[in-house]
Amino acid sequence: MPDQILKGKTCLITGGAGGLGKAIASQFLEAGANVVICDINDERLQQTSTELSPKGPLKAIKTDITNTSEVEALFETLVGAFGKIDVLVNNAGIMDHFDPIGDLDMELWDRVMALNLTAPALLSKFAIRNMLLQENVDGRIINIVSVAGKAGWASGAAYTASKHGLIGLTKNTAAFYGTKGIKCNALMMGGMNTNIVDAFKTGMHMEGYQKMTSILESIQAPLVDLDEVAGFCVNMTYGKGAGQINGATIAIDNGWTSVVG
Repeated sequence: MPDQILKGKTCLITGGAGGLGKAIASQFLEAGANVVICDINDERLQQTSTELSPKGPLKAIKTDITNTSEVEALFETLVGAFGKIDVLVNNAGIMDHFDPIGDLDMELWDRVMALNLTAPALLSKFAIRNMLLQENVDGRIINIVSVAGKAGWASGAAYTASKHGLIGLTKNTAAFYGTKGIKCNALMMGGMNTNIVDAFKTGMHMEGYQKMTSILESIQAPLVDLDEVAGFCVNMTYGKGAGQINGATIAIDNGWTSVVG
């Protein structure tokens, strides 16, 4: 990967205070980007800001991305600081409790959809509007999905539907804006050691959870390495050949979906 591949680019990563988002932010900074991370967890956000700030220009902004006015303020701060946005990584997400639809609390459905699907749509809307104002439009949107965007066993009904929906949003965005200089792709992640596993600690629908774990035991694929994924995200923006990829859903899952989909 060429050094400083993202020099002069401004990148926004949601859920950037931990896990994959933090790894992406770190490698974007090392690649020369101006980086904005947002997260709902203020304590974790400040810790990450302190850790990553020495790497390059970084702004950490506490944001509820399900709140339209807060997202609008986020973009106003980003544009005020760096003038534009070039890359949006829709990384933030929450897990459900593996509930199938017959047992699902619809309030949980609403929460999962709000963060996993509606928020990326809102962020993409603001990002695209700014990208299209630039003289030479060359924007990138990366949506972080999951094997649950393809398979039915990997989570409950809410998370599965949200990730399938995010793939649909990816394809539609690519179809409408690819010819205008904005490329949109999705990364379909396998299991990772991130803070999303906090959701597994309590309140699991045991039948759904056991279905997922039994399939994973049969696959025996290792967890996905966060730093490897973060490096791939850098290349997916402005690395050689990146401009030719649009509307794709790329599996980064150590072969999970090649064994069972």
